[in-house]
Amino acid sequence: MKRIIILLSLLVTFSVHAQINPELNKWIVQSFNYYPKIQELKTTTEISEARVGIAQSNYMPNVNGTASYLYANPVSQADIPVSATETRTLLFQPNNNYNVNLGLSQMIWDFGKTKAQVEKAMADLQGSKQNVESAKVQVATQVTNIYYTMIYLKNSILLQDTVIGFYENNKKIIAGKIRQGDALQVDMYNIENTIDQEKNRKIEFQRQYERQAALVTYATGLTVEPTGTEFDFIMASANELDATNNPDVLVAEQRIFAAKADARFAQNNRLPSLNFQAGAGFKNGYQPDIDEMRFNYLTGVTLSVPVFQGTRFRQNIVVAKKSLTLSEISKTNLTNTLQKDWQSAKADLDAYQRQEQNAATQVNASREALRLTQVRYERGVATYIDLVFASTNMQRALLTQLQYKYQATLASAELIRLQGVKFWQE
Repeated sequence: MKRIIILLSLLVTFSVHAQINPELNKWIVQSFNYYPKIQELKTTTEISEARVGIAQSNYMPNVNGTASYLYANPVSQADIPVSATETRTLLFQPNNNYNVNLGLSQMIWDFGKTKAQVEKAMADLQGSKQNVESAKVQVATQVTNIYYTMIYLKNSILLQDTVIGFYENNKKIIAGKIRQGDALQVDMYNIENTIDQEKNRKIEFQRQYERQAALVTYATGLTVEPTGTEFDFIMASANELDATNNPDVLVAEQRIFAAKADARFAQNNRLPSLNFQAGAGFKNGYQPDIDEMRFNYLTGVTLSVPVFQGTRFRQNIVVAKKSLTLSEISKTNLTNTLQKDWQSAKADLDAYQRQEQNAATQVNASREALRLTQVRYERGVATYIDLVFASTNMQRALLTQLQYKYQATLASAELIRLQGVKFWQE
């Protein structure tokens, strides 16, 4: 009885403030550094950052150095008379042609095509970052569920030890009553059978506990167990879902922004582009000494106007618009799903909290009933069946209260996940 009362003190009431204990926080932060999926998404973010740089590089000039050698034979030539009796051969091109130059090409105006590419790359980058945050929220919630599942199972095992100890004590009482002729051997068989059943239930709790311990190692790389026994992860309930900071919603918004940039790029591809070109270097082939290397340069602009590209531009525009529509539908679907999940989790939390309060009353009543039955049994007024019935009611009430606290904790964690709250400290 004393151990049962002690167990009741472990089942603390909920606080109205959100909180997270340091041990759980350590597990969550460790999972961020260990969980492969998060590392994969971080690498994807780094790739997206590089793509932003690639898109922005279109604003920068292209500079190329070229060195070439060309041997030509025969070459164009002409005989020019220089006097009445003498002619001179004039070569228009040397046999050995050398050309060393540095060329520059700079986009002057492309009617927003490069800007659209940069905007899309930036949207993809922000989406990649939000994917990392979404994964963190998911993993943090998963670790939280594992942590409190282990606490639930630990308390359940403690309760089973208390129940088994209770029956072991009553087994001694029955053995004394059998020796005095106040009980039958069948009572001993019954209580031994009851003890075996409770031991099997404890084994089942231990099996589930070990499975959760394996999940801890999978998610964090740690081989640890929770030192606490309290359900201390609490969030003050809100009446409406505020998914403004939900990373999945932010990802959906970035996808819409990227789709809009794609659509602008597809539209602008039909427009002309204006480029500046310049070059300078040394080459031979200039008269009068065609073998001499001489400095030369060029400069100018090029206007490129798309005239006909089949139906590619039109089809690209259609695909871009459909992608934008799809992204908007996906966000709407996500918002509706989050709202549905929020209402379900909120209903669960409200119900579990009320049920936990009712279970607390049942625990008090069953505890007193068990105490009176124990006294009556020791005095020979109550039967063994009465004692087992009262003990079973007490055990069920304690397990029910424990389960409601556990389920309310998971519902709180789910509500926080849906809101996208970063409840940990990195």
